[in-house]
Amino acid sequence: MLRTKEVGSYIIAYLKGRLDVHLSGEIEKELMALSEKNPDVDFILNLEGIEYMSSSGLRILVALMRHLKTKNRKLKLCSLNLAVKKIFEVVELMDMFDIYDTEEAALK
Repeated sequence: MLRTKEVGSYIIAYLKGRLDVHLSGEIEKELMALSEKNPDVDFILNLEGIEYMSSSGLRILVALMRHLKTKNRKLKLCSLNLAVKKIFEVVELMDMFDIYDTEEAALK
């Protein structure tokens, strides 16, 4: 479900499918476990494969960002499709996250 790779000082996690109440708990556990296992890296979440995101999905992203921030680590989001980007705009989260058009831009 959660494919990852390490690039430099980042773990890039590729999320796919529907980020909703049915999957959000499991994905949150996986992301938090990854964070604990890799205490010295920052995170990039590639959301290119996300076709739908509910408020549960947004909650995961906010929780992960806060968790990483307390440890002086970064969370970047990249490759949001138009539907997901619209959700971020509607709930006014665009300024809360570092959002990049591409994975390459997020790595710079």
